[in-house]
Amino acid sequence: MKQLLQKRAQVFEQARQIVLKAEGEQRAMSAEEVTQYDAMMVDVRSMGETIERSRQSSELSAQLDQSVGPRRNSNDGRNARVFKGDVDERGYTADERRAWQQWALPADQRKGDDHRSLGALQSGVSYKLGNGAAISGEAIHINLRAASPLSDVTGAAGAYTVPNGFVYNLETNLKWYGGVRAAGPTILKTATGNPLPWPTTDDTSNTGEITAENTAAGQASTEMSFGQVNFGAYKYDSQVVKVPIELIQDSAFDIQTIVFDALQRRIGRKQNADFTNGAGSGSSQPKGVLAAASLGVTGASGETATVIYKDFVNLEHSVDPWYRVGAKYMFHDSTAAFVESMVDGNGRPLLNSSFAGISQEAFAGRPDGTAPGITRYTIKGYPVVINNDMPTMAASAKSMLFGDFSKYVIRDVMDIMLIRFNELYMGSLQVGFLAVARADGNLVDAGSHPIRYFANAAS
Repeated sequence: MKQLLQKRAQVFEQARQIVLKAEGEQRAMSAEEVTQYDAMMVDVRSMGETIERSRQSSELSAQLDQSVGPRRNSNDGRNARVFKGDVDERGYTADERRAWQQWALPADQRKGDDHRSLGALQSGVSYKLGNGAAISGEAIHINLRAASPLSDVTGAAGAYTVPNGFVYNLETNLKWYGGVRAAGPTILKTATGNPLPWPTTDDTSNTGEITAENTAAGQASTEMSFGQVNFGAYKYDSQVVKVPIELIQDSAFDIQTIVFDALQRRIGRKQNADFTNGAGSGSSQPKGVLAAASLGVTGASGETATVIYKDFVNLEHSVDPWYRVGAKYMFHDSTAAFVESMVDGNGRPLLNSSFAGISQEAFAGRPDGTAPGITRYTIKGYPVVINNDMPTMAASAKSMLFGDFSKYVIRDVMDIMLIRFNELYMGSLQVGFLAVARADGNLVDAGSHPIRYFANAAS
């Protein structure tokens, strides 16, 4: 790489001198100079592409080393073998390797006499494979390493990620917790967590007037009123996860990345629960959208665990038309399962059954709409957001929300902090990991109630 960089610099300098010479003589470059310059620049670009490929290869190799841990390229007590040509790092030839490989097999599975070849296993040489038994005869000693765990932690605590002949794919148990952030709230990012008031005003009760010529304007019967919604900064943490250094060193996976991803999901689950159901000021948690929403519709008698088409219509029209532009529904996945079984008057599924949705097939079970060509659930043309922190349908449950979710504001203080404790737990040879975030949430409602909820009947 270094030599190639130097050569490219030399060629470029030669090309540059051609240009400088013509500039110094205050003339245009000759045809011969142009040809020379162009040829040199082709070489410069070609070498640059080679250098870039080499750099990318080196970076990828470094990333792989970081992901799977140190490559076993030396006699580190693990019997690692890195072969260079026909001889490995211990000086074994291909015949020698084949000999001890055949010797390690049961007698009835050996092929040929490679395992007894004097030309393969040199007499008087110790071929160390670890600690254990030795082969007798011909003064040839082969030490075998007995199988043993590569980490002191148990399998469920992380040892399953340590290479021992396993599938190189880590299956992570996931659980849907998306909801409020997926509904399109207003995200307010601030550099500090000081109290932040959001002013509001409600002038909807006042209207203009018609006045005669030369007549003074009247006095409004109701003066403008102002209010505010206050945002703080509640501190969320993931709780500390302590990882033994043996697991960090031995795992085939990038344990730090896996742990940090899990810790961020922990905070995401807790925040979504609070942004949905939090009681707000005085409760040491944000005010959730469900707690801040206003009643829109209550189900008729008997609708303790059901909902009918008319409820959707009434809930939609309980929200002022101003806030129905870009509005969404939000409910639990179990509610979605019930709604999927409902059909409209033409026998079409209620989900995706509106004029905005009939041109596309209804894809049940895919609420996020991320797959190519697939839209979100829709009801009467309005998107549906699945939020499993919403209550399931039950007596008096607030089981559905509808409205303009951009009026729900999430205040994030800077970015999530990922902290690694290198020394605090080192007395036990452990490294600690922690994620911390500060956030608040509330519905900015000036009095028009941009989001309303459906409540199941009490009985």
